[in-house]
Amino acid sequence: MKAILKRAPASLKDEPKNLPKRKTMSGRRKSDDNARTAKKLVGDIMKTRPGETVAITCDTESDEAFVSAAAEAATSFGARPIVIRVNAPPHVGRAAEPYLPLDSLVGAVRESDVWIELNGKWLLYSKVWEEAMQRKRTRYMCLVGMNSDMARRCIGEVDVGRVLDFQRKLQEVTKASKHMRYTTPGGTDVRFENDAKRPVLVEGDVSGPGEYMLFGQVDWAPLEESIEGTIAFDGSVNPPDELGLLRRPIKLDVKGGRVVGVRGGHEAVVYEKWLKSFNDEGMLKLAHLSYGCNPGAKLTGNVLEDERIWGVLEWGLGNQSGTFGAKEIVASSHSDGITLKPTLEADGSLIIRDGEFVHPALADSARALMPAKRKKPK
Repeated sequence: MKAILKRAPASLKDEPKNLPKRKTMSGRRKSDDNARTAKKLVGDIMKTRPGETVAITCDTESDEAFVSAAAEAATSFGARPIVIRVNAPPHVGRAAEPYLPLDSLVGAVRESDVWIELNGKWLLYSKVWEEAMQRKRTRYMCLVGMNSDMARRCIGEVDVGRVLDFQRKLQEVTKASKHMRYTTPGGTDVRFENDAKRPVLVEGDVSGPGEYMLFGQVDWAPLEESIEGTIAFDGSVNPPDELGLLRRPIKLDVKGGRVVGVRGGHEAVVYEKWLKSFNDEGMLKLAHLSYGCNPGAKLTGNVLEDERIWGVLEWGLGNQSGTFGAKEIVASSHSDGITLKPTLEADGSLIIRDGEFVHPALADSARALMPAKRKKPK
């Protein structure tokens, strides 16, 4: 017995190496933040109910800690989670399909009540997504690249109800607008028209089966043939992986909703080569436009967060979701680019000036959200 009762190790170096690693205070805090944020996501946002099947897809680029927190949150609501992890493919959407266990993914996801996508390389617009949406059973949210810090900033610390109220006001202003033009310091000068019959989407307001994105974004598809001018991505672009945060603007010359030229430095060369590598005309077409309005978002190079930065405008190219009620462009993949500090005019009235919402119907709500916005996200 005495042989077993040894004195405590004098230092951490002397501790037996097979003991579990102790959590530091910052590690415990991160774990607690993940748990709270995941419960907010799974319960308040996705409206998960007891007995429902919750599919959580991820890949080798995903934040494993947040994936685990989401699964534990689903269990806490009496749901039945299934976590599906795959090797991250080199592409996204349809272009990723040859690298995936497609039939297994389709089978699991299409029979779920809730699907939370935490993949680094998204399944959105792939056969997995198509089958799930056609089944009309699943409440799906695309959270590609979501990590613990982003989740805390953009979900955990945000008043979701107030942001959704602001999004609905922004939706109404946009629906009432026909002729739009916007410019940016980075070189954007583009004009387009809206079709009143097409929806303007309030993202994150989950109400039943269908496709949802993280709140803090309002998006729509302008009339494709009306889009004319120059779009200068000066925040970030993704994919391809070689880009992300930009050193110099990538300028797209657009005619009739189609990219006819790409200008800039080395990053522009990389982007044009990637767009044309698919030999797919659909990859050169503009699919949608989005406002960013999440007070917690900051520029990181991750498109999920960047396109929600307060006051940015973001364009998507390539595959176009049917939720936009537009032409449903079919393409091999999809890419998103961020334009910073836009000034947007609609039918002679300003909606945004230098990245701030100034329209009379929005200004008061924007000011109410400003304290959270002005406090720099950590």
